[in-house]
Amino acid sequence: MANFIKPFRGVPKGEIYPVQFAVGDPCPPELEAGALSIGAITLTPAPTTILLGSDLQPAKFQFEEGVEVLLGDVVAIAHGASGLSAEDWNALSVDTRESAIAEVVQRLSAEAAEKKAAAAAAAVAPAAVADETPSDDKAALIAKLEASSIPFDKRWGVEKLAAALADGKKD
Repeated sequence: MANFIKPFRGVPKGEIYPVQFAVGDPCPPELEAGALSIGAITLTPAPTTILLGSDLQPAKFQFEEGVEVLLGDVVAIAHGASGLSAEDWNALSVDTRESAIAEVVQRLSAEAAEKKAAAAAAAVAPAAVADETPSDDKAALIAKLEASSIPFDKRWGVEKLAAALADGKKD
């Protein structure tokens, strides 16, 4: 809701007589168009405080392939983590601000490295499991299935052969 910047006279919703509004009074929403048309209010937002950033850090960071994070976003994260108001953040010494920003960069870099390592480990895990299964197990399972006269396909993997043997022994 905007405030009046000069005196204004209007009829608010629910009233039958005009009301005289003074400078600084809040403008009812139903009167905004009329007040704006004569310049009694302005809809320009109050200027926001700009957060001071870094003169040492690059304008953007590449933490992992295809993911860029702008310095302004890193500054916003550092500011949010600090718990300070924008004015208090800007009042910090340059070294303190740079240190807080550098900590966020290190944390984001470590998170990206962990994510990359986890993805690499997940890609290697199925191959490692396949390598750990000796072909002797498959041959032994096939021999047991044949001895038990349980139908199976020799192209099946060890897990499926073991499941077929378990199901066949239940019957």
